[in-house]
Amino acid sequence: MKWLIFLVCAGVFEASEKKAEPRVVTRSLYSWFDQKAGDLVLKGNASIERDGVILRAEEIYYNEAKKEAFATNQTRLESKEFNLEAGQLKVYLPGNRTFSQMLENDMVVIAQKAPRLTEKPGPDGAYSQITAVEIKFFKASEKVEAFENVRMLQLKNEGLTVVEEMVVTGAYLEYLHQQKKALVKQDVKLSSKELGAEGQRLIYYQKDGRFYIVDDARVFQYDENGKVKDTVAGNKILHILKEKRTILMGNVEGTLGPN
Repeated sequence: MKWLIFLVCAGVFEASEKKAEPRVVTRSLYSWFDQKAGDLVLKGNASIERDGVILRAEEIYYNEAKKEAFATNQTRLESKEFNLEAGQLKVYLPGNRTFSQMLENDMVVIAQKAPRLTEKPGPDGAYSQITAVEIKFFKASEKVEAFENVRMLQLKNEGLTVVEEMVVTGAYLEYLHQQKKALVKQDVKLSSKELGAEGQRLIYYQKDGRFYIVDDARVFQYDENGKVKDTVAGNKILHILKEKRTILMGNVEGTLGPN
């Protein structure tokens, strides 16, 4: 009898230790269940909230069995760190077959049709904004991937004005939100008021205020009129923004004065 009581108690303890799955809360003006597709259809100011992330749209199709949601028409994904807007959004939750290795606290979002991801401004008012043909977001690692016609803006709020401090373009972007680190590939171009750069690969450390430009790399310094004053070219170039200093690495060519 003692062993029986112990086993029963152990089972209760083990069950209490299991982490409850985050709740999925849905809201809309109209909703119904499509038995054939297995979708819960939400229409009119529709929203789905899970683990602090809210998906909003005029139409949302949520499939609990497949652990995925599809949103269209005025779609917007809101979190504490950023907002993601697009013509359509696909959301995959833990248990989805496509992303079978997903962690319990993870979520994968694929944004298409003119997607735009905007970070929440930091204490200094600075933030990033990313546009592309397609944007993917991985919640657990807070990693962003962007594909084709990638454009990353470095913006800053100064009073009621938004100042564009830097623009980076390329074909592919990987951005780690927590580390504030960006990797941009293929036909990369960087431009700001004081300098420009181009190459095939850019590694940008926002917190440190420095970037590496690699492969057929060039860095341009502009004068007060926006004309090229100095040019440095090489295989790999490091530029430190705060110090306005360029460090040449590898095979390098340089010219001083107007190009």
